[in-house]
Amino acid sequence: MNLPDGIPGLVTPRLALRACVPADALAVLAVFSDPEVMRYWSTPPWNGLADAEAFLQRAKAQWEAGAGIRWVLDERGGDRAVGTVTLFALHPGGDRAEVGFALRRASWGRGYMREALTSVLDWAFGAPGLRRVEADVDPRNEASVRTLERLGFAREGLLRERWEVAGEVVDSLILGLLRREWRRGAAGR
Repeated sequence: MNLPDGIPGLVTPRLALRACVPADALAVLAVFSDPEVMRYWSTPPWNGLADAEAFLQRAKAQWEAGAGIRWVLDERGGDRAVGTVTLFALHPGGDRAEVGFALRRASWGRGYMREALTSVLDWAFGAPGLRRVEADVDPRNEASVRTLERLGFAREGLLRERWEVAGEVVDSLILGLLRREWRRGAAGR
């Protein structure tokens, strides 16, 4: 996968997806410190601004290393980030990546994540030429599973007791989407 020089900005009818910047620290802290948002995440809720600043530094380093892309989601016409989408675990051959996402609780139920993921997947299966995108989801996170399945992701397996987060052992549901499936479903989006 040949990444462009700068993180590509993506625009949807209601959102602008852009590179993370240090000024996003308070907004991403608001997302990732909420226990309800983090209920099914692979880490516990953040404790403070230092966690947000480290997250933003990791996003920059991930991009510079060619290992991933993290976008901040802004409501168009709004003044703060409402979530993030990440393509990560990019493989050296450039054909596969994983997707992760989070959205502030006040923005749930509006279709924002489906809108953002549609834009990211259009981009990822386009110029960078990914063949496959995967998602690793806590199977109890029904809203995220439903969003992914509506986008065409297929359930591919259950990894039992894969993660331990804050003392709780949880399973992982692996979902996958192939470029040819994404293109075939384009007429229905």
